[in-house]
Amino acid sequence: MATKSVPLKDICLDGGTQHRPLNEDIVKRYAALMKDGVQFPAVEIIIDGKNKYLIDGFHRLAATRKNGKKYIEAFVVNGTRREAIFLSFGANKENAFPRQPGTAKGIVEKILKDAEWSKISQREIARHVGVTEGFVRKVKNESKAHVRTGTQIDSGSEPKNKDSRSKTVNIKRGESEYEAKVPEKKVLDSTGKQVPEHLVKYFERANEYRQMIKQLNDMLKTVRDGTNICVKCGLEFSEPRVCQTDDRYCHGDLFYKFIKIENLTAEVGNVKRIFRFAMPFAICGYCGADENNAECRACDGAGFVNEATYRATPEDLK
Repeated sequence: MATKSVPLKDICLDGGTQHRPLNEDIVKRYAALMKDGVQFPAVEIIIDGKNKYLIDGFHRLAATRKNGKKYIEAFVVNGTRREAIFLSFGANKENAFPRQPGTAKGIVEKILKDAEWSKISQREIARHVGVTEGFVRKVKNESKAHVRTGTQIDSGSEPKNKDSRSKTVNIKRGESEYEAKVPEKKVLDSTGKQVPEHLVKYFERANEYRQMIKQLNDMLKTVRDGTNICVKCGLEFSEPRVCQTDDRYCHGDLFYKFIKIENLTAEVGNVKRIFRFAMPFAICGYCGADENNAECRACDGAGFVNEATYRATPEDLK
């Protein structure tokens, strides 16, 4: 199958085909290798006539974008979004960056919960996902044996000090349980879950990133106006034209003459994406914001994740 060059901006990344969060260290390593001339396999895309769904190659795409490229080589085939999702279940089963714990289980559970996909034999499911048939059987038996084990918050006893700003609640994650302090004044993450006390300050500081993004937008607008608004007639122009005040062409502020607005726009966009990537979005669904879980690979021990990681989190962990 031949590959084709596809614009990054045309590729859909939120079609439900990403099943694990991006690892920034991997993205940086891939980007560096690409700069050194290492050829990576083409990504895989399904197009339904309108949308181009990425089914394999999220880290390669992120590294390509990090290097400032606008196109990526891809295998493109026609299909539906549903077909793209199913094919994406088989991605990442054999590569240098293994799936995170719980990813394969989440994929198998999605297949077993689907009215059509659940009719596939356990052997075929195992082969497609890249797990053993015994693993599929185990997940199926667990789903029958007990109710879905998501994050549950049970009311704990009130603190003895009534002036305290927090109370202790019991957090259940699967078979384990631990205590966490939750502020009396509720602070919610972007999904509506209450934020534990030790993370409140980080979610409250999210406005710092928003303010930085606003400052970047204001800066870009100032420079764009300086280059695209004529200093004589005050009209906006995007290509050479005769100024209405004299016979010369319209021109912007000479102060910004040597700024390439296209380059600046791209760089500012990259910085804004960095800030949005860093912004606390939700409590980590993998560790439940447990203060003692410093080895969580999804949040790297932070207790919270960004929006991209949250979107990639299996539904049963949200």
